[in-house]
Amino acid sequence: MKKSNKIISTVILSVIAGIVLIYSMSDVHGPRTPVFESAEPATPGNYTRIISLAPNITETLFALGLGDRVVGVSRFCKYPAEALKIDKVGGFIDPNYEAIVLLKPDLVILLPEHENIRTYLHELGLRTAVVHNRVVGEILGTITAIGELCSAEQRAHELVSDIESRMNFIREKTRNVNHPRVMISVGRSFGSDSVTDVSIAGKNTFYDELITYAGGKNVYDKNDIPFPVISKEGILYLNPEFIIEMIPSTGEIELDGEMIRNEWKSIPDVDAVKQNHIYAFKQDYAVIPGPRFIMFLEDLAKKLHPELDWEQIH
Repeated sequence: MKKSNKIISTVILSVIAGIVLIYSMSDVHGPRTPVFESAEPATPGNYTRIISLAPNITETLFALGLGDRVVGVSRFCKYPAEALKIDKVGGFIDPNYEAIVLLKPDLVILLPEHENIRTYLHELGLRTAVVHNRVVGEILGTITAIGELCSAEQRAHELVSDIESRMNFIREKTRNVNHPRVMISVGRSFGSDSVTDVSIAGKNTFYDELITYAGGKNVYDKNDIPFPVISKEGILYLNPEFIIEMIPSTGEIELDGEMIRNEWKSIPDVDAVKQNHIYAFKQDYAVIPGPRFIMFLEDLAKKLHPELDWEQIH
């Protein structure tokens, strides 16, 4: 059972890594503007056969009203429900080039981590657009850039404005309150009745930004490693007041929230454990850096500050 759960933990962490956590491969100082690169110039146009190679890209296309133009997605693209009916073109790192070519796309949208894939697509003569999702500014910039590229500027403006308005509401609401110490766990072994090595969100990451917006302080404040692995002793030293677990469903095992909280009781002297401030997020929007990240931010703010009036929140 323990071996199975360690495998599940590895799957969870690799899914998150493939979607949002590959920050170590890029400069960590400030947001970048999305970049468009192609075998042919990727100029704004009415693209009608688009392939998406990542869940956040698929989500963005649908949020911009471009879902009917999407002809291919990765096998990890499961939101919205309509994406499940679209032809699959492989995974995050192992796309099916034959399937991509057969779909005759006029645009393939991918991430910087797809550098080798992009090179091969160029050799096939396919037009590509590279977008970034490392931090909040890049997510919003990607929405705007895809809108401009695919003639959906107005919808992109409305979507970004809505997200920014909701972010500003939370930031103002939590500006003058106590900011508790928060640790976000993005991967560990489950089912061992104990907590051992835990991968957590460090500084200059997507989650670090959201902790700040939600009125908290990231318990790991060093700039050395984006996603350090922390031992039980390290967690005791950091002593978070809130522990947030990212446990997206893998479809193979259901991780019960109470079981997860019980495992943390193996470190009883941690403030979050003492106060029962341990929250598990199974929702996919908590790990996909697309337009729905605002939902996770709103959820997080409510957990960190239940004393505030959140009636106006969406």
